[in-house]
Amino acid sequence: MTEVVLSPVGAAAGGDPAVAGPVPGFIRQTLGLVAVAPLPVPGPAALAGRLVHVFNGTPALREQVGRTVRACGGRTADEPDPDVDVLVDLTLCGDPEADWREPVRRTVTALHRVYDRWAAETQVGRRQFVAVTALGGTLGLTAPHEADRRFTNPLTGIWSGLCKTLPRELPACRSRVVDLGPDVDPGPAVLAELLAGELQEVGVRAGTRRAVLPRAEPVDGPPVDLGVDDVLLMTGGARGIGFEIALDMARRTGCRVVVSGRRPLPADDSCWLTADDDGFAALGRTAYLERGGRSLPAVRREVELMRQAREIRHNLRRAAGVGARIEYAVCDVTRAEEVAALVATAGPGLSVVVHNAGIDQPTRLSRKTPDDVVDVIAVKVDGFRNLVGALAGRPLKVLCAVGSLTGRYGGMVGQVDYAAANEGLARLVMWVGHHRGDPVVKSLSWPTWDGLGLITNLEAASRYMRPIPVAAGVRAWAAELTHGGCGEVGFVAEIGEMTPQQLAGITVPSDWADRVPLLTRRFLLGDVVEFTPHRLLTTRHRIDGGWAQLLADTRFDGAAAVPVSVLLEYLLDGARWLTPPMGPLVSPTTADRIWVRPGALRSTGLVRRARGGGPVGGPADWRVCVELEQDGQVVARGEFGFGPVDAATPASPDPTPPGPVDVTAAGPTLLPRRYAWLPYLTGVGPWRRTDAGWSAEVEPVRPVDLFVSTEPPRPVLPLAHLEALVAVAPGTPDEVWTADALSLHATGEASRAELGDGLARVVDRRGTTLLSLRRPRWVRG
Repeated sequence: MTEVVLSPVGAAAGGDPAVAGPVPGFIRQTLGLVAVAPLPVPGPAALAGRLVHVFNGTPALREQVGRTVRACGGRTADEPDPDVDVLVDLTLCGDPEADWREPVRRTVTALHRVYDRWAAETQVGRRQFVAVTALGGTLGLTAPHEADRRFTNPLTGIWSGLCKTLPRELPACRSRVVDLGPDVDPGPAVLAELLAGELQEVGVRAGTRRAVLPRAEPVDGPPVDLGVDDVLLMTGGARGIGFEIALDMARRTGCRVVVSGRRPLPADDSCWLTADDDGFAALGRTAYLERGGRSLPAVRREVELMRQAREIRHNLRRAAGVGARIEYAVCDVTRAEEVAALVATAGPGLSVVVHNAGIDQPTRLSRKTPDDVVDVIAVKVDGFRNLVGALAGRPLKVLCAVGSLTGRYGGMVGQVDYAAANEGLARLVMWVGHHRGDPVVKSLSWPTWDGLGLITNLEAASRYMRPIPVAAGVRAWAAELTHGGCGEVGFVAEIGEMTPQQLAGITVPSDWADRVPLLTRRFLLGDVVEFTPHRLLTTRHRIDGGWAQLLADTRFDGAAAVPVSVLLEYLLDGARWLTPPMGPLVSPTTADRIWVRPGALRSTGLVRRARGGGPVGGPADWRVCVELEQDGQVVARGEFGFGPVDAATPASPDPTPPGPVDVTAAGPTLLPRRYAWLPYLTGVGPWRRTDAGWSAEVEPVRPVDLFVSTEPPRPVLPLAHLEALVAVAPGTPDEVWTADALSLHATGEASRAELGDGLARVVDRRGTTLLSLRRPRWVRG
């Protein structure tokens, strides 16, 4: 995916040149709503044979949804039985005054009951989780109508983040967020999304379905003047990225900054506090060796607390060394009285408040207690509510909460509670912004910071989205604190590993840099039947001549056929879904024993089956076998690898049997064949003799010529160049096209097809090898 800057942070507002200007590598996005098509009403047998547990919400709402379930042929369970097929979580719906803790505990308990069975499920859609939120039917993005106040509750956003993260841990479970307005009958609306919806998050109000639509926008609010008389209060800002922005703001504006942490700082004479890094490492090793009967987790926690205290001490000394006015205060943000004392500490000059406190305990949900989940959510949600309460009647220049893209798009494995905390916070901030009246009320949703923050496994997090460099992120954050504007702001970098459900379920805006690759992968994904991360993918595809122009261009024995190159693209895409589970995210680089039987492809329905396996320590030995089936018959196959490939020179070809070109002949000959791509072949220039064999310029095929669409998918493989090589491959009769190996060496714009002894290549204008084929040929099937 190409790195493109769509939104220069601060460019529209001017001001401090250190803040304004483009920030490379990620885009700044805000959120809007878009209407989406209505869904059919569920039929009387739509849930036949399925067991549904409806819980949380009010008894009246539970009965409404239960009646609809039974009317559609389903059975309802009063308790979260392990055999349950569907969980419908009504969260806090119907009771806007309810506390969120007990409903969250019930949610976690229900998921614990089904977790093992649902985690082992491979059939996509058999198990489903629906979270029903009460954000007014507009997903909390618009101010609620006064008449809606008794029906809406921003804290139902907690379940939105939880629901969007479930596919990471329960990959075959289909999860949905349905946000209902007060005028919507919950039963039919919930069942329609459960049975026919594809989007992960939908609002329903006044008969209209709406989805979130991100859009790239620069910081365009008026400048916020901050100076030496202002006080910036930041919860949780004593370490990590919070301290970096605190230090930057103190130096940039001269303001006084108060940061907080849960624990008092130790005395300066503690040996572990004053030791250098090597000395502290030695003390840590001693603590493990001489733990005196204490458990290893207890010692690990003690050492970690000492490490945090050392970091805070170092940070405060850094600030003093550059003349920055930064103070440390002790505060547990989940305690209202401590938050009130913290606000009082800031004094009358308090003008900017940033809620940055948070905890992350990345462990699978099955190994977390309900109270563990509540604790993570409370720091974000109750911490912000306590701040707002302590600030009652005090005007601010800026009120900002710091969240994570885990809430917007779902977190990684182990972050169900962290995503819930951040999405609950984001929705709460929007609610407060609608009601408090401060000029700037924002929530900022960040991806992983490169080397700083709560993330415990940067390599694992980097598989999902490229981390933001600290310097660039601090500049973007400073721009938000020194410019006006309200609402949720997200910072989106290059997207990496996704689940099929996440890819199919998000709205992709027109100004995303990754739009074309994402839409191409969505097109090639098809309808998912089975999925287990890294191990199993089964999908169904129908290539319709109404939109697939390629069927009009390609023939086998005179009948329409799918091109060999396009089938290779489907094979490659199947392997891309089953990447090695450990290490950095990588793409397939080789395919062995590939073959395609184009004669079997006279109809256009395909089933793709992919299976992955190998050592989990790295990509070198990981293999994925992908097959395409039609009517139960395998019609294409390839075994893909992920190891490194020389980007400059292909491996030496096997000299026997003879390769595709007889170098003593006049050149490659296009013989009459049963398989042909009729109009394309005029785009191959004359084959010219070279020192290594033969070469021909090939006109690339345009995606719009393959697919009749205003925004057609753009394949990874150079289809036209591959077809040129397929057309002149030796061997008769041409029943099966095959090659010993296909290697992807580099990316670039393909220019020529080249043939040598046993080796075919696609190269760019500089002669760099992009793709090579070992012994491509036609064989008897």
